[in-house]
Amino acid sequence: MMDAQMEALGAKIEAQKQAAAADIGAADAESAAGFNAIMETVKSELDFAQEHADEKFTTLETHMADQRAELDEALGAAVTNINDKIAKQAALADSRFSKTVKDISAARKEAAEEVKYARKEFATDLAAVTSHIKEMDTKLTGDVEVVAGMMISHQAQQTKVNRHVSAEITRIEKLMDIKFSQSTRSRGKLRKILDENKRAAAEEVMELDGLFKGKIAKIRSQAADDARSAKRDLTEATKKMYESLAHAQKEQIYANEEAANKIATYSKTSLAAVADSKADFEDRLDVLTNTVAANHKAVEHGFEVLTGVQRDLANSAEADRALLRVQNEALNADMQKAITAAIQKGEADAKRVAQRAREHLSAEKKAMLIEITNTVEDTADELFKTIQGKHQKLADNYLSLKAYAATAEDKVQDYVGKGKGRNLSSLGDLLTNVAGLSKVEVTKAEGLSPTDHLPAIFTAKQIKVDAAVSKINGLVNEYVEVVNGVRMRWPMGLGKYLLFKLERSMSKKGVLQVDKVEQKAGNWVYINGHAVGLSSKLKDFEGLAVRMAHYESTLAKLTAALSGKTEKLIAAQKKPYFVPAPEYEGD
Repeated sequence: MMDAQMEALGAKIEAQKQAAAADIGAADAESAAGFNAIMETVKSELDFAQEHADEKFTTLETHMADQRAELDEALGAAVTNINDKIAKQAALADSRFSKTVKDISAARKEAAEEVKYARKEFATDLAAVTSHIKEMDTKLTGDVEVVAGMMISHQAQQTKVNRHVSAEITRIEKLMDIKFSQSTRSRGKLRKILDENKRAAAEEVMELDGLFKGKIAKIRSQAADDARSAKRDLTEATKKMYESLAHAQKEQIYANEEAANKIATYSKTSLAAVADSKADFEDRLDVLTNTVAANHKAVEHGFEVLTGVQRDLANSAEADRALLRVQNEALNADMQKAITAAIQKGEADAKRVAQRAREHLSAEKKAMLIEITNTVEDTADELFKTIQGKHQKLADNYLSLKAYAATAEDKVQDYVGKGKGRNLSSLGDLLTNVAGLSKVEVTKAEGLSPTDHLPAIFTAKQIKVDAAVSKINGLVNEYVEVVNGVRMRWPMGLGKYLLFKLERSMSKKGVLQVDKVEQKAGNWVYINGHAVGLSSKLKDFEGLAVRMAHYESTLAKLTAALSGKTEKLIAAQKKPYFVPAPEYEGD
């Protein structure tokens, strides 16, 4: 009996042991599977991070190095070519060589044409090298500042970049001049004559070099001045977005959240601050990009004077078209430089402050700021792709504003003339200038670039853009130029604030409204106070209201002037949005 009980107990224990082993095996398998899944996720995230880092650094910097080598080589070839062509022309002009050529007149004419083209090529390549090296050096210097969280003054940065540009161009020119200032094939008296021509050619090239560099500096200086206030605004918006993201991240660190290093979930206050700062950043990025693009026409005219290459792709010779393509890439590089420099300056400034605020945290938590930098720069690249897509809406709303300004012109001038213009601040300035443009013909213009692509801001990718000229772009450029002028006259305070809010509304619903006006019959058109950032209804805007019928008549005339049969603008049918009763009282 005892033996049977013992056997039964042994069998039970064995069964329990087998069940426990099975459970342990299943648990181990499940644990292994879970571990493998986690490792696959980590590997995937690391691969993505590696690919993303390569795009931003390895691939981009390799591309920059290759491009820089090509530009240096092109400039060296241009210096060589212009030296040879000038020396050849001088030799053909020498009577001692008149009998060495069958048709001296034809040869001299051909030599003059060759010198003319060599001059175009030299000026174009010099401008291109200047633009691209400045863009590359500015970005690399900015990368160091962002990583270190340290800033150098704008003047110091420009001095450093200019020194690099000057040194590189001078090195190339000296190498080419030394190499080609003497004839190595000829001997005796002939060699002496040819050497004299080559040395004279080298001296002439150096004089042209100084002349061209002066003109290039003037063109670039004017373009920089036109975009300066827009660049400063983008820097401030970048700093604000970086700080709001850093604050939200720090909030999560202190809360000891599991995903503290991911910008995903914040408190409602932080989330609202991030959204607001991102909207400001988007507006300022749009404004700077459009400002640089609107200034392309002036830079292109400067290039025409500098190089002698007429900007007429359809009717230009293939050689001139090749030079125009080089000039277009220089314009793209200048746009990228302006945007990159503005953003990196804001990042570096904000990171410097954030690092000080985290001095007592661990090195690991301090390093999380790199996540903020990546977020800011990824956001910039994503938003940059959408800018041209907003041109239709911007042109639409600007045409409506133009119709209102033209209709209310007498009222605005009378209002300002009586000394009440200060109540309208920058908006009075804007309306006066827009009204003054109502009789100016809008011409077709390029969009963001004369090419069908633009380089991304922080990677080596290319962004497709529409290179076609249109009156939509012409309207956008006119709007951007008039607003930029007002921005420079109202750089701070209420004037700056109102203009900021107007620019944001212009890319959305516009700034006009249709509503009733007290003691007046019918519908009236005027500026919506809320659309320009005011929390209450401004009586001054009602005082400058115009009848809906008069506004529509002016809009129809402006639309007709745009030749709407070929330009399918939605603006042809655009009307201000209607605000039904009760009247708008602010919020």
